[in-house]
Amino acid sequence: MALIEVFHVVASELQIDATSTTDIPQGRLVGQDANGQIQLADSDTAAYAIGLAGDTRSQGTTSYTPESGSALSRNPTTSLTGALVVGAWGAQQRFSQNRIADNYNEVLASGKMTVYHSGGEFWTDQYELTHTGGTTIADYVPATQLGISGSTETTSSSEFYQVGGRFTDDNTAVAFQLVGWTLTSPTAYPSGVPGTETGFTSLPEGGNSLSWGTFLHVKLSI
Repeated sequence: MALIEVFHVVASELQIDATSTTDIPQGRLVGQDANGQIQLADSDTAAYAIGLAGDTRSQGTTSYTPESGSALSRNPTTSLTGALVVGAWGAQQRFSQNRIADNYNEVLASGKMTVYHSGGEFWTDQYELTHTGGTTIADYVPATQLGISGSTETTSSSEFYQVGGRFTDDNTAVAFQLVGWTLTSPTAYPSGVPGTETGFTSLPEGGNSLSWGTFLHVKLSI
C-alpha cells in the first residue's frame, strides 16, 4: 500500500502502456505523453503532472519504500508487504492483487490507470527524503508547498535512484509545478491491526498498532 485515499474529487481512467518497463507505483505524480499515455511526472524534463496514480504499473522487481524511510521492500514478490494470512494457524500467506492474471501489474488487463485529480486529500509514501545528491534533507511541515521530484537526481544512503514523480518540498526546479500542500508531516500510519510496533493514542484498540510505514499527508491542488 503506497496510497491511502481520504477524499478525492475525480478518479479518471486514462490510457497507459501496460507493458512498459518503467514502474509507476501507486501514489506517484503522473502526466501524459504526446500520445496521451500516462507517464511519470518529472520536474527535470518539464513533464508536468495532471494527477496522482491510483494504480500500480509494476514488473514486480522494484523496491518502492526507501523514499518513506521504511525498511521493507515494496516488491510484492519478495516482501511481506500486502501479504494476507489465509491459514487458520497463520502458516500460509498469500500476496493480494486485484486479478490473478495481473502479476501485480494493476493496469495490465484494462490498459488504463486510475488517476486522481482536481483536488483531494491523500496519504502517500511516495515522497522525496533528500534533494539532488542527497545533500539537503527534505522538510515537510504543515503548509509546505509541494512540487515534483526530478529523474536525474542521484542515489544517496537513504534513497534509490530517482525516477521522478515523487512529492518534494524542493521548489528550485526550473520546471517547478505546485501540486499540493503538506497537511501532516511524515508519520507512521496505523494499519488498524493491533500490535506493539507503533503507539497511536487515538485508536480504539488501546493505542498500539502495526503501521503501514511512514506516510506524508497531502492536499492535492491539481
